[in-house]
Amino acid sequence: MVARVGSSQATTVPAMRPPETFALAPRDVVGATLRDVTEATALSRSVIYDLMAESRFPKPIRVGDRAVRWIEDEVIEYIASRPRAGSERPA
Repeated sequence: MVARVGSSQATTVPAMRPPETFALAPRDVVGATLRDVTEATALSRSVIYDLMAESRFPKPIRVGDRAVRWIEDEVIEYIASRPRAGSERPA
């Protein structure tokens, strides 16, 4: 469960959904943890941070002194933008 940021009442919402449910329905913006992002993208922590440094992956939002969360819809857009396995790669 992830606490919703900026709400006047403390509420919790489910953590990031599995990748197979991403395109099924629009959702509210939910903060995704690094673990959620690594599981959804199949990328390691170091690769995610390398891609962020190159501006090729969404940057997280700081939600505490030692906590960050990614906007779920931005991660979903990143995944959708990746070529499918077996598809032709652009030259």
